[in-house]
Amino acid sequence: MTTLSIDKSTVHGSVGVLALAFALSACIGNLGGVDGAPPGDGASGTSGGGPGPGSPGEALACDANVVDPGPSPMRLLSREQYLNTVRDLVGDVAGLEAALGPANEASAFGLVQPDVTQVELEHFQAAADVIAAAIAADPARLGDIAPCEAGAEPRACARQMVVRFGARAYRAPITDAADIDRHLGLFGVGAETSYAHGIEMLLRGMLQSPRFLYRVEIGTPEKVSERAVKLSPHEVAARLSYTLWGTVPDARLNEAIEDGSLTTREGVAAQVGWMLEDERGKELLHRFLGSWTHLNGLVGVVKDEGAFPEWQSRSFRESLRGQADAFFDHVLHEQGGALRALFTSTTVFYNKDLGGYYGVAGGDAFQALERTDGTASGILTLPALLAVQAKPAESSPIYRGRFVREALLCQQLPAPPANIPKPPEVDASSSTRERLAQHEVDPSCSGCHQLLDPIGFGFEHYDALGRYRELDGGKPVDASGKVVATRDMNGDFVGVAELGEMLAGSAEVEECVARQWFRFAIARFEQEMDGCSMERLLETFRAAGQDLNALPRAVVETDAFLYRRPIDEHAKEMP
Repeated sequence: MTTLSIDKSTVHGSVGVLALAFALSACIGNLGGVDGAPPGDGASGTSGGGPGPGSPGEALACDANVVDPGPSPMRLLSREQYLNTVRDLVGDVAGLEAALGPANEASAFGLVQPDVTQVELEHFQAAADVIAAAIAADPARLGDIAPCEAGAEPRACARQMVVRFGARAYRAPITDAADIDRHLGLFGVGAETSYAHGIEMLLRGMLQSPRFLYRVEIGTPEKVSERAVKLSPHEVAARLSYTLWGTVPDARLNEAIEDGSLTTREGVAAQVGWMLEDERGKELLHRFLGSWTHLNGLVGVVKDEGAFPEWQSRSFRESLRGQADAFFDHVLHEQGGALRALFTSTTVFYNKDLGGYYGVAGGDAFQALERTDGTASGILTLPALLAVQAKPAESSPIYRGRFVREALLCQQLPAPPANIPKPPEVDASSSTRERLAQHEVDPSCSGCHQLLDPIGFGFEHYDALGRYRELDGGKPVDASGKVVATRDMNGDFVGVAELGEMLAGSAEVEECVARQWFRFAIARFEQEMDGCSMERLLETFRAAGQDLNALPRAVVETDAFLYRRPIDEHAKEMP
């Protein structure tokens, strides 16, 4: 049964409450209930057991007597994590990015862990070959990775390399003699030619191993409950380093492994401060905000060359992303990380590429500018976001409305039906709003589009590049909009500044931010058993005054981060 949270006071005209409920529930599935499609950012599946209850309309329940961290999937290293890991293990390698091939991210938040395709296997093999060859050809690097003094027995040197290098590459110690011997079999094949070639063969094998490509976790025999066991210190360190840095643990984290600091909740939380002060940690919330707002997709956005020739300039596109990062930095450090500022800030940033957006001339560096005329409202008016959420030659109320529903309210919409009519052609004499009028009268469209279009129309002062405009199709822009089917922000608004105020004051949005952070950090959707983890995370966020900077520490103190289910529990759940 599909349930729906809806404020009846927002239903007007000839459409009754019951009819609207059926129309909306058919479109969105689980807007306020527990059935239907998963919540999230549009990913078509999850790693580790699938999605749980649908939207913030129904909070996840916490049973304090039950410790259940939920599924702990093996996580394939993202392209960025792979490159970071290799850099920190062996240094920079010429030609690595080309050998690894393009990114094939199924989800910005890593919510989907796809099977590795044959093409991806070939890329991993090519990358391993490039890395191994570079090390074997450089005596200094070979000496760092696999030192072997003159007169030493080569196989003994290779054994030391397997144990020392393998512990870092696999994020766990290698202690089993048979396991070490299997590795040395590769060395032996290459060593018939030379010691360097033996190490090259060994590296090729290790860097294609699932233990390197995936973050493998086993857990310990120490039970926290029937549904939870503690992670080993090495596994905790890897969770910390990949969550906060996107790479392998460093020497200081390895010291924490050895001194027992990672065996308690307090000890794990104590690592967060210094890790965030590290240059790698300072990028964490930027990575989250960029992923959450879909800005990582900016490089693949196509714009009509005739209508927007500036888009063809790489410098222009890089400036759009740089502007977004400057704004994120401003919110996180100058405005106390306040969630409200993310939606309502009137500070914009410009350089020589983007000064035209605001009627000023800029230089090479980004400068701040206050816009108190109602045309700036945090991320909602970021040109990069508005460009991503638009079509090649026109704005898109549909895309922008969907972004608000899915990214900011955590409501999941289904894919459009296969038989939707072709959209009307862009016509310079008609506005986008006029061209979408069919959605209001066509019953096959209206059910879903009354959730999307009225929100998206509020963005109509911004064209396909996020530039402010007063006219569209030669007519004054109508930026009036309406929000329905939410828990606490239903109502009319005019323009994104008013929408930003509604979002900033919404508990549903606050909870969605916590959910999105959970998905980003844990790499899966929240589920029923995550009620206590979500409650702890949300309470910490609220206690910090909705400071986004509090999110990293909040998540590492949750059961979902600290523990995993016993391996036999996963085996029982497998088909």
